Amino acid sequence: MKHRAFTLIELLVVIAIIAILAAILFPVFSQARESARQSNCLSNLKQISLANLMYCQDYDETFVPVGGTIEQPWPPAGRLTVDGTIKPFNGWSMNLLPYIKNRDLFQCPSMDKIFQGSGDCAAFNGQRMTNHYAYNFWLGADDSYPNYAVSADGTVNLTSPLTLSAVVQPANVISHFHSGSVPPYGATWGCVYVTIELPDFYNKIRPRIRHKNGDNLAFVDGHAKWFELQEADSGGRRRTIYIWASKGIWMFPFYPDRTGGFPVL
Repeated sequence: MKHRAFTLIELLVVIAIIAILAAILFPVFSQARESARQSNCLSNLKQISLANLMYCQDYDETFVPVGGTIEQPWPPAGRLTVDGTIKPFNGWSMNLLPYIKNRDLFQCPSMDKIFQGSGDCAAFNGQRMTNHYAYNFWLGADDSYPNYAVSADGTVNLTSPLTLSAVVQPANVISHFHSGSVPPYGATWGCVYVTIELPDFYNKIRPRIRHKNGDNLAFVDGHAKWFELQEADSGGRRRTIYIWASKGIWMFPFYPDRTGGFPVL
C-alpha cells in the first residue's frame, strides 16, 4: 500500500497561501480593534461632558473650574496661585469624579498608561497616567493659569468659570478632547498634567489625531463626535486654532456673536 504525502512544492504553496491570508486579515483585525477602542474613547468623552453638565446643574449652571497648578514635584500637594499662596489641589476631573464614579473612564484605551519622556520630563518616567483628556480653559477659567483666557483683541479676560447660559452655541463649543501632555506630544513638556488629580487644559484646539485620521471631541451640550483633523496635527495650525468655523467647532464660547479678534478658519 502506497502512502500519499504532500510534496515540498505543495507544502510551500499552502504556506504561501496562509501567509497571504494572514497579511490580508491581520490589518483588518487591527483596524477592528482600533475601531473598538475609538468607540470606547468616544463613550468616555461623552460621559465626561455629561458629568460636566450635571455639575453645572448642581452649581447654579456654573462650569467646573480648571483647578490647574504650576507646582512641582509629582504629585503636587497643592496649587500655587497668583498671590503666591498654596491652595489644596482640586482639578476638574476630581470635581467630576462624583458624577462618574469610575476613574478608568478618564483613560483612552489607545494610549499608554505609563509615562515615558525625555529632557525635564524624564523625571516623571514610570509614573502612571490616570487622565488622558483635557478641558476647555475658556469654560472653567480660574486663577491657576493667569492670562490664559484673554481674547486676541483684549475684550475678554476670564478669571472665573463661565455659566452655561454664557455659551452662545453649546453644540459647537468643545468641552473636552485628548490631552497634549500625554506622549508623544508631551514627551518633553506638560508631563505634570496627566493625572486625575492634575488634569490637562487648553484654550485652543490642539488635536492629538489619536484615532485614524482624526480625533474624538466632546461638546458643551453633552454630545461627542469623531472629526477628521489630520491637517491640524502638524505645523503651526494646531497651535493657533481657536475658531474652526468651517468644521463647525471652536473653543471660544462667545462665537459667533463675537470673534474676540481670533482668526476664523
